[in-house]
Amino acid sequence: MDRSYVVTGGGRGVGRAIVERLLKDAEYNAVVAIELDSDALAWMEDHTSSPRAISIIGDASDEAVAERAADLAEETGTLSGWVNNAAVFRDT
Repeated sequence: MDRSYVVTGGGRGVGRAIVERLLKDAEYNAVVAIELDSDALAWMEDHTSSPRAISIIGDASDEAVAERAADLAEETGTLSGWVNNAAVFRDT
């Protein structure tokens, strides 16, 4: 896989549409979707790109969750983007 992305709130609505678009755009893209609700990510298990669609349950504003998502993305390809669709991050 060449490129990888992280999408917060990737289970429903706009976040899901972004995940699906990134997976469709290139057959080698991988996407890590972060979502609070595990049920919202169930669709990823049956997706045609499921090996490239990685889900993380948790709050993206939690540093450990964000770091895990970035690590998983980097393991699957060059981390090429982070779509902050749902998380709120404090200024550091």
